Amino acid sequence: MTKMFRTIWIWIKAIVDKYPVIVAAVIIYLYYLIASLNLFSKPKHSQTFLDYVMEFDSLFFLWLAAAALIQVQRIRKAFKSEESQRRNIERALDRQQIYSTLVKDITMLLQDNVNNPLAIISVTTQEIRRRFETDPEIVRYLDRIDGAMKRIHNTIRDIQSFEAQKLIESTKDVLKEQKP
Repeated sequence: MTKMFRTIWIWIKAIVDKYPVIVAAVIIYLYYLIASLNLFSKPKHSQTFLDYVMEFDSLFFLWLAAAALIQVQRIRKAFKSEESQRRNIERALDRQQIYSTLVKDITMLLQDNVNNPLAIISVTTQEIRRRFETDPEIVRYLDRIDGAMKRIHNTIRDIQSFEAQKLIESTKDVLKEQKP
């Protein structure tokens, strides 16, 4: 039984949320119908203007209540929309923070585990180059090692720039979601 009442209540609430103006108009006109039937069902004695006003005075308050209901519905919808936008922005900021942390961790790991050995290799190749600068074959091998080290260094730099690019992309995604 309670489940049925709950289902009916949810259905009525959905109708009121979706069509507040129509619901307010139906309530007002039902009141008008009842007031009119009450007015005309009275015995036929002379009605003064005050009798008409007294019979329909609540109608004005109903219109004011309907206008207030509509304004409350607008405010609730605006609040829900704002809440949704706030959640989207929070999610985007969380994503940005995750991307930033991940890339920083990866680059720190790469810098510690790759740059230090690269520095040792670079110093060693420079010493070998000074000793054997007259031997073109050894210089060619050292050039290949230097080229490979530059590629590794550029890859680490590209990963670091990936952080900024990912932050910009996630910000653009949030802005696209916000546009109607």
